[in-house]
Amino acid sequence: MLLQSASEVLSTVWSSTQASLSVILVLVYGFFARKLDILSPEGEESASKLCVTIFLPSLLFSEIGPLASWENLQQYWIIIAYALVFQAISWIVGVIGVVVFKMPPWIVPCMVFNNATSMPLLLLSSLGKNGTLSPLVGKDSLDDVLDRGQVYLLINALVCNLTRFSFGPVMMKKHPLDIPHPWSHSESPHAIKQLVDEVRGYPEVQPYENQDEETPLLDQVKTGGKRSWRALKIVKKSVAGFMNPPMYGGLAAITLGVIPFTHRWLFEKGFLSPVSESIDKIGKLYAALQMLVIGAHLKSKKGSRPPIFTLIYLFVFRFAIMPVISTAMVYGVRKGLGDRILADPVLDFVMMIAPVGPPALTLAAIVEMSDTHEETETAVAKTIVISYALTPLISASVTAALAVVQKLY
Repeated sequence: MLLQSASEVLSTVWSSTQASLSVILVLVYGFFARKLDILSPEGEESASKLCVTIFLPSLLFSEIGPLASWENLQQYWIIIAYALVFQAISWIVGVIGVVVFKMPPWIVPCMVFNNATSMPLLLLSSLGKNGTLSPLVGKDSLDDVLDRGQVYLLINALVCNLTRFSFGPVMMKKHPLDIPHPWSHSESPHAIKQLVDEVRGYPEVQPYENQDEETPLLDQVKTGGKRSWRALKIVKKSVAGFMNPPMYGGLAAITLGVIPFTHRWLFEKGFLSPVSESIDKIGKLYAALQMLVIGAHLKSKKGSRPPIFTLIYLFVFRFAIMPVISTAMVYGVRKGLGDRILADPVLDFVMMIAPVGPPALTLAAIVEMSDTHEETETAVAKTIVISYALTPLISASVTAALAVVQKLY
């Protein structure tokens, strides 16, 4: 039994190492491309903008669209709830780091937004190939287990991506106690009061000097129309503060995905499927190019090493504390609700490991969108590199999650 457990740990360590090495090597390629002037400063900036404005929105569209249906939202609501709760817990821990320990604000999105797509999918595939997931197979085939696990991970990634690009740019540069909300982006610091005044009719409009019987009614119509238009402009400016290219891609995918006929046309080999397939091909360019850009940033961007205590705080939470929280929560929910939620050992296992691991690569894109200082950009890039070097630490979480799931079922 002990030998079997040690073998599982070693195979998980090797799977995690393989997944992290593939990321780190691409970062190294980007570093030397910049150092040898194969990639120019202008090319680096252009590639970064391409990632944010075209490739990343396309990736989100192609990932979210096929899964965006009313059936999925109804069946997998527990995954959405898990994702939001885990992010809320991570945000609280990040706020404590900034407020109590005076850490830089960029640590908060690094705490909240882990790699929820490429790393878990690679890890799941590797674990399936080396036999680590055999306790979860049961009567099903390994392919069925992997397919279900990928769906669960992508549903979780859908939620994480939408919250990441809604709140990430604000978290990256603002103090966490400045609670991000749409009104914080409007031109006026008193946008809510301004909107209320518009609706109530302040400031008052003076009546016309030469009135007849029809003038008061026309005056009210004109005044009401102007107030409504100004109120709509205030709302538009406020909501626009949360919008960015990745958000447009994600919202387009959800909108077209939940409408049955557009879902069939785009994502089920309908007559518009060439459009979705072309977007999918563009989106697949994002991950490798973004990693190259991060590697180039390590060479070209100026900035000091991230604070040691900040890194320790981040990595202890992401690789040690968060696994305990996620495993305990999933275990408690399964014990409490039982079959009232989707009963699948693969679901429980995936949700135990989904919030664990290194910060998301897309944080580099969020830095670009938030227009922060160059030092912040360098600090985030270096933090991402170090975190992927520590990715094999996930093996302990994976082994523990498997043991807990086996007890549950």
